[in-house]
Amino acid sequence: MKYYTKEIWNEEGYQRTAGIKARDDVDSILDRNGFEAIEICVPAKDRSSQNMAQKALYHLALSRIWDKCLSVVGNADVLLIQFPIVNHSVLLSGAVKKARKRGARIILLIHDLEILRAAISGNTSGKEKIRLRLEEESLLRSCDGIIVHNRNMKKKLASMGIPASKMEILGIFDYLAPDAGYAKTGLDLPVVIAGALVPHKAGYAYDLPAGTDFNLYGVGYEADEKENVKYWGSFPPADLPEVMEGSFGLVWDGSSTDTCSGTYGEYLRINNPHKVSLYLASGMPVIIWEEAALAKLIRDNGCGITVGSLSEIPERIGSMTPEEYETIRKNTRKIAGRLRGGRYTQRALRRILEREE
Repeated sequence: MKYYTKEIWNEEGYQRTAGIKARDDVDSILDRNGFEAIEICVPAKDRSSQNMAQKALYHLALSRIWDKCLSVVGNADVLLIQFPIVNHSVLLSGAVKKARKRGARIILLIHDLEILRAAISGNTSGKEKIRLRLEEESLLRSCDGIIVHNRNMKKKLASMGIPASKMEILGIFDYLAPDAGYAKTGLDLPVVIAGALVPHKAGYAYDLPAGTDFNLYGVGYEADEKENVKYWGSFPPADLPEVMEGSFGLVWDGSSTDTCSGTYGEYLRINNPHKVSLYLASGMPVIIWEEAALAKLIRDNGCGITVGSLSEIPERIGSMTPEEYETIRKNTRKIAGRLRGGRYTQRALRRILEREE
């Protein structure tokens, strides 16, 4: 049997983050490919106000829930876990090891890894390092297979001692939208920025270059609109493909407009942002930092442009002919069809399952 874990956990506001869309899409693709869901019902609690003893008891309760739910997984079964789990737990590896002892094969599909951001920041506390070893590193080492974002992530994890032989590359996250229309696009329209707009993560969005108009969609925007910046509010991820209007979707991170900087900016070197999939599946070409992990995919597929600084955008768009833009838009529609159909996830699943047989 092939199983996957489906966490049932509701928290106010969570449905408006891109993370839930990415996980739901993987669930749908797994359903299509013969995987059976194991529902993990976990209590939603605010652990920030708990003391150490309360947190320990909560982790123990989560471990028992996972143990019980995974008890159906046995010899020759495959279990896929989307990682990190929604309700983080330092004891998850224990439940996974028990399932492996029963003969199950465990595969992780990575959405995000704090351990990689911690390696970038370089100022992680000793307490945090212990938590990450228990919660992430132990599971990465004990599982049978890992679906990672791209070659850069694979190389980085291998440098940390995770066997490269157990990793398979996803390429890009799919974005299922089979019945949705495409975004309104055109060379004369503003550049779109979609996603979290809180200053500590997207500081660049508060210092955008003149000479280009921008349409912003997302949560956390804390500034007044400018002459060339229009904020449209936040929308559920499934609605965005038909809501956005723009020439290109911008993929950038950090506080600087000169380069992608800081922990979030540097993370683009090894991460596949879900917003890239959103733009492309919406039929919208992409502008991305030239040193981002996904820059090569954008160049190879001719579905956008790469820049080293946001100051390059006005000239790059201004010098583009309508014919050049139309070619980019057509290429974008091609990759949009693959993303909407779940092709990249299915390919990675097939390859890692064949490797594990």
